[in-house]
Amino acid sequence: MNDTSKDEELVPILKACIRDLAALSALPSLWVGREPPQVIDSFLDILSAALRLDLAYSRIEDPRGGDTVEAARANGVGQQLSRTRLQELAARLTPLIGSATSTEIRSPLDSTTLRVAVLPMPTGEGAVFAASRRPDFPTPLESMVLSAALNQLTLWLRLTRLLVDTRRVEAKLAERESSHLQLEDENAYLREEVEVALAFGGIVGQSQALRDILAEVELVAPTDATVLILGESGTGKELLAREIHERSRRAGRPLIKVNCSAIPREMFESEFFGHIRGAFTGAVRDRPGRFKLAEKGTIFLDEVGDLPLDLQPKLLRVLQEGQYERVGDDTTRSIDVRVIAATNRDLALDVSKGRFREDLYYRLSVFPIRIPALRDRKEDIAPLAAHFIALVSKEIGAPTPQVLDHQAAALRAYDWPGNVRELQNVIERAVILGRGGDMRLDQVLGTRGEYRRPTSSSPPPPQQQQQQQRQILEEVVSDEEWRRRERANLIAALTRSAGRIYGSGGAAELLGVKPSTLQSRLRALGIRARERV
Repeated sequence: MNDTSKDEELVPILKACIRDLAALSALPSLWVGREPPQVIDSFLDILSAALRLDLAYSRIEDPRGGDTVEAARANGVGQQLSRTRLQELAARLTPLIGSATSTEIRSPLDSTTLRVAVLPMPTGEGAVFAASRRPDFPTPLESMVLSAALNQLTLWLRLTRLLVDTRRVEAKLAERESSHLQLEDENAYLREEVEVALAFGGIVGQSQALRDILAEVELVAPTDATVLILGESGTGKELLAREIHERSRRAGRPLIKVNCSAIPREMFESEFFGHIRGAFTGAVRDRPGRFKLAEKGTIFLDEVGDLPLDLQPKLLRVLQEGQYERVGDDTTRSIDVRVIAATNRDLALDVSKGRFREDLYYRLSVFPIRIPALRDRKEDIAPLAAHFIALVSKEIGAPTPQVLDHQAAALRAYDWPGNVRELQNVIERAVILGRGGDMRLDQVLGTRGEYRRPTSSSPPPPQQQQQQQRQILEEVVSDEEWRRRERANLIAALTRSAGRIYGSGGAAELLGVKPSTLQSRLRALGIRARERV
């Protein structure tokens, strides 16, 4: 045979080789996202078809970690081997790694002689074995194809391992960030609870009604029973919930408050149960809900009667089964938390009107406690007033004023529609207006038409007359207007400080007050320093 004939015979072989090499170069992109066993099967099918192999076997380490991935092809594409045959092949071929690049073996399938090309992975993570009955296998061109195929498999292994490592690092970072953010949320809630505890102290009073309530607290606190606290706004339902928590076995864990009347309707489920990143517009990270923050502790559902009807079954499920799902996530999570609820509504009436689920009502009211209005327990007004006077005087750094007889009478005569909360606000304002002297209840209760100063038959001294004239010239505003102005001022300070209360440039520094004082006022006025998503 002359040289021209040999060249003509090589042309189709070279074309086939080029075609095979081109096909191999596209493999990594085709394998993206596929499972390792699928990739190995695909690799052996392509290799067997391109080189007309009688046997192909691959054994590599799973780049995701875990077990070894192995597969084999016999007599071309499609014929897979049983687990027993794979074990026989592994025992026959694995010892060849490192000892030879090509050798002859007796086929474990039909005892024929096979020429085997041994291709160890450059990364040391396994090997590929290609075998043929042809005595000249592998030819130089076939060796080129085998080398190219091994390079593509190696490239896929490295990319997959890199992707796995990247995802593992991202998951750890996300978990660390989530834990950090959850701790921030917990610390913020706990700091608020501490501030409230410092600002308002424990339950104060001496009436028989209050003694009866505290006796009920002693009974129910050590249990995990759900408590429903009933009473008008401002009667001290939150303080009673805190008292129950502090006397329970969960006292060392968080007490998390949820004001059901202050949450936008579309955010209820996220606020209660949390959400995952991307669950809705603005959900830029995973966020635990209030139930998760209260894990092993107590959650206080204030104004529970304002819960939307469509969310009530999910709350009922948490109460009955201790399970919930975050918004955007199908994973069911378990929770261990005690529930204390409070409302100023007549839930029994709401049930009859179809505004509140009957089953949820009975589940919440396992142990109901009703707090009477302050007008029905006026024995508590004097000790409460003295308590608030001492707290406010300490906060503003002023002497503690005495309650004069006519002031005590005015406090008892007033009906207190806002209950203990209104009493606290009146005392705070009166002490501040007194500027270190007597409380100015006349400038506070007087706007309500309930205050009467004692009369005197003789005119006051000239110095006192001048002082009274100066006070008349000072602006006197209603309590509603006072709160509106104070609220606007606090919001302006929070806006300027980007929601920060503590530290340099914080709202407390801008207002010239202690952070604890500012926290107390924010809670009293229903202002949150910042909304978290």
